[in-house]
Amino acid sequence: MSEELQKAGLFIDDIYRLRVQDPRIANETNELREECLEYANKLDEFKKLAVEFDKILKNYAKDVEKEKLRAIGTQNRLKTMAKQRQAEQQLYQSKIHEKNMELERLKSEYQYLQRVESEQQELINNYLMNQ
Repeated sequence: MSEELQKAGLFIDDIYRLRVQDPRIANETNELREECLEYANKLDEFKKLAVEFDKILKNYAKDVEKEKLRAIGTQNRLKTMAKQRQAEQQLYQSKIHEKNMELERLKSEYQYLQRVESEQQELINNYLMNQ
């Protein structure tokens, strides 16, 4: 009798109910449906994780960009300070050179005045001796 029902497209399942579909195919369909639902749930969970990961990456990128800008600012300040020090050093070198030139001029003037003094002292001594 079961074979006659199968020829007519009717089947009897494990609990003896009359079905239009083969119970094995119905079971496989139900299993496939459950697997699909499980897959869809996992896919939703993955999507949530991906969105969360994207948010974390964007926040991290913002932090990196802030630090990058801060580092560039610090680097620029250091370059400016180095240029200022170099300019100050050149200024001080120039002042040292000027002072050395003035020192040499004053030494020469001092030597000249010492010669003049010694010559005048000699003239005075000669004058006093001749009198």
